[in-house]
Amino acid sequence: MNPFRSFLFLTLISAAPLAVADTIEFDDSEDTDIRALKEWIDTKRQISLKEVGGDLSLSGEVRTEFQATWEEKDGQNQFVRDKGKPARGFDIEFNLMLDYRTERTWASVKLEFDDSAGVFSGSFNNISLERAYWGARAVDGDDLTFDIEVGRRSMSSIFDSRVQFGSIFDGILLRYNHAFEKVGDFYIHAGPFVVNENRDHFGYIGELGLLNIAGTGFYTKLSFIDWATKTYPSKLVTRRFDFINSQLTAGYRFKVQSIKKIGIIYSGFVWNWKAKRRKITNQQRENWAVYAGMSMGQLLKQWDWAFDLNYQAVGAQAVPDFDAAGLGMGITSKNGFLVQNVSALGDYENKPTPNTINTAGGNVNFHGFAISFDLLLTDKLDMQQRYVHTWRLNNQIGPDRSFAQYELEFIYSW
Repeated sequence: MNPFRSFLFLTLISAAPLAVADTIEFDDSEDTDIRALKEWIDTKRQISLKEVGGDLSLSGEVRTEFQATWEEKDGQNQFVRDKGKPARGFDIEFNLMLDYRTERTWASVKLEFDDSAGVFSGSFNNISLERAYWGARAVDGDDLTFDIEVGRRSMSSIFDSRVQFGSIFDGILLRYNHAFEKVGDFYIHAGPFVVNENRDHFGYIGELGLLNIAGTGFYTKLSFIDWATKTYPSKLVTRRFDFINSQLTAGYRFKVQSIKKIGIIYSGFVWNWKAKRRKITNQQRENWAVYAGMSMGQLLKQWDWAFDLNYQAVGAQAVPDFDAAGLGMGITSKNGFLVQNVSALGDYENKPTPNTINTAGGNVNFHGFAISFDLLLTDKLDMQQRYVHTWRLNNQIGPDRSFAQYELEFIYSW
């Protein structure tokens, strides 16, 4: 790992607690530290929320979902019932969210329970800690704030993209926000995150933006993410992290007075600076992605509606297949772009099975569109419909693939 990156990461870890504490005392006895920590936690359990202060909020979602999927590879339907790949799926999901906030600190937790339906096909144990982080405000000015947040959440909840940032952000986030009266709202959000703690592999990500430029509703954002910070013994494993991506996003937020709805026109362009010409890409650099779309509406009360329509084109080397957040090319296979199993990282002893130009897959090298529509049936019940259709982008890479999916979901929230 680069010494400067290691020093920066350790410095951020060391600085985060100092931003919220006046003094830190160290005890040479580890047993004393553990005992003192246990006693401190026990005292917290005996204090009511009213006594400790702050605001605690509890919210949740119950989701029921139906999916009808069509996926084809080299003319063959990929959904074969007798092989455990049904074309129709039913899911039951429950999300529990807890948020606690004081004047200058906060914490947020989300537990997700997402299971398949059925007496014999159903599951009962798919539990995920989707979000768990704490934060503190180091600077609280009239026009300027600086926050530190540490823990887990999805990258897409922090950074803006329709085609990347599908991974989990386990790291330290620094948030700088500054409002300029005649210019707009400027921000920088950045920090390191853990890629693979077993191999001392860390990544770096950041985004700066200017919102509501000069009060016009226009906005622009520029993000950067570096995955290529570690060299593995296997060249194939190292190559899976050959991504240093920049993304430029621009959009316009407006209000349609006649129907009293908010609309957004948006677009994005991604460029992978680390990509090289390789055999698997037919000696081409497939290192770009673009998307554009439009959203309209807000969900606030009964019979409110909202829709989104967007088009995407994602090159084979534009984003890592394990970080892809675009429309994708299907769900029946775990086949990645460079390796046959997208979940297999590989280790010092074990190496993932490589793909060739004829077998390259993954949720990259596609173009297509998606349209979604939401309707609030009550103040708490949302009916959401979504249709996706994608095709292979570069016909010289991988098998001939196409994908389509219709999804109907009811979301009850409180």
